[in-house]
Amino acid sequence: MQLLPKGIKKGTAVDMPEAASADCAGAVLNVAPPVVRAIRKMMRDHRLSELSVPQFRALGLLIRSPEASLSMVADYVGSSLPAASRMIDGLVAKNLVARKECCRDRRQVSLELTPLGRSAFLESRQATRRQLAQRLAGLSATQRQTVMDAMRSLGEVFGSDAELARRVGAKWAGDNS
Repeated sequence: MQLLPKGIKKGTAVDMPEAASADCAGAVLNVAPPVVRAIRKMMRDHRLSELSVPQFRALGLLIRSPEASLSMVADYVGSSLPAASRMIDGLVAKNLVARKECCRDRRQVSLELTPLGRSAFLESRQATRRQLAQRLAGLSATQRQTVMDAMRSLGEVFGSDAELARRVGAKWAGDNS
């Protein structure tokens, strides 16, 4: 027999943390996908016109993970190694990505953004941030603070690109997070 603290009735939300967590998970599942779709559309709208979406996603990975391998890129964009290699060849030809010998294994190649690649990605990200700020401007100050608090909480559970960028030493232009 489970004893509940005085004043808490069996079947209440306090008594059922699994139910409250399930409700929270449902809310995240209902809202996160349309938010992510909107952000992806904004990012696509502001990317260099000659970049495909997978190429743009590869730039995003490389800005967060300097010296990523071709395998990491293939996994991230959901392609085979040969397809990822062709994609990276295109980015190298556009002077957006550079291949270099891996310092740990000379047989390995690591990938890094060139200054042009970094600039192209960050400009797109800044334009997206401005457009997203316009969409959020309709919220009250209290609502915006609630969103900030929720994002901070989700970041504690799932991590964030800003935290990843800090860990790998990348600097995101214009971020105060």
